[in-house]
Amino acid sequence: MADQQDSEYGSSKAAGAILSRRGFLAGSAATLAASSLPGVAFAEASGDDFNRPRGYPDPAWRIDDPDFEKLFIGNTPLQRHYASGLWLEGPAWNAIGRYAVFSDIPRQRQMRWDEVTGEVSVLREQVGYSNGNNFDDHGRQVSCEHYPPKVVRYEWDGSVTTLVSQVDGKPLNAPNDLVTLPGGGIIFTDPGYGARVDYEGRERELTLPTRIYYIDDSLEAPIVLDETLGRPNGVALTADRRRLYASDTAGTNDYKSRIQSWEVVDNGKRLTNRSTFVSAKSIVHDGLACDVHGNLWASAAGSGKTDSGVVVFNPEGRQLGAIVLPEHCANVCFVGEHRNRLLMAASRSIYTIYTATRGTV
Repeated sequence: MADQQDSEYGSSKAAGAILSRRGFLAGSAATLAASSLPGVAFAEASGDDFNRPRGYPDPAWRIDDPDFEKLFIGNTPLQRHYASGLWLEGPAWNAIGRYAVFSDIPRQRQMRWDEVTGEVSVLREQVGYSNGNNFDDHGRQVSCEHYPPKVVRYEWDGSVTTLVSQVDGKPLNAPNDLVTLPGGGIIFTDPGYGARVDYEGRERELTLPTRIYYIDDSLEAPIVLDETLGRPNGVALTADRRRLYASDTAGTNDYKSRIQSWEVVDNGKRLTNRSTFVSAKSIVHDGLACDVHGNLWASAAGSGKTDSGVVVFNPEGRQLGAIVLPEHCANVCFVGEHRNRLLMAASRSIYTIYTATRGTV
């Protein structure tokens, strides 16, 4: 585990890595490491500006460490499927329906991307500025809503259950992201971003500390897991459910965001041994996803042309590589029949790219 590991998205650490057959032998790692997406007009996915052929390996891939060779595929394209959002967040994969749900927060919509047809449609409207989504071990969707602030569950009969809306008689700040645990437990973050302005929620004063909580149906009140982070944001669990990652997007003069990690004990009811996994000096990490090998795929938003997209870290916190996008990326999840396709909610657009690994279930 790396403590205070710096994440510099715009830099290359291993330009001399050699591509294997998986890398398609179409370009050297030096070429990939130095490349970024060319200037792209923000057009509809049906247009030719973005989805025109660009050759392989796709210039979105960037290698920073030779170990990234094991994770990327050299003959797969970065695809944009949708470009009509306002601010897209919270993707989650439904394996039975073969679709991903994601949120267009300002419009109070949950959207549906169909993997089979490639179509994007409105799944639900007026969903309380919904942000993070996930599915529990019974296949029910659970979602974080900014205003009124609450965590809800969509039941099989079509009804909606409010799992939590207040703590100690005070309203939650604005629940942001969540993960589900076997047995019905849910861990969610409550940083309050949906209370800043009348856009992703309603402007109001926060009455609770910014926290990470645990809830399940057996509890009368949520359990406070952590209140040391300035703005606990995106969360992810490792495949064995023994480690939790959370991004802290309350930047200072020393960093823009940090990713913290804990050991998960007592079936999610306690977090121990907190440590700083990475510290990012020039970009913001928000949404997170783990693969089956313990690597962490972190969304990235920066000010430069090549520092927004997804950064990939190994379990020790070493930066392996990146997927460079033309928009700030807010959140990610693995989708598809084999869960080997990374879906990225990036500002106004939805992107996917196939990988040589699989996401956790």
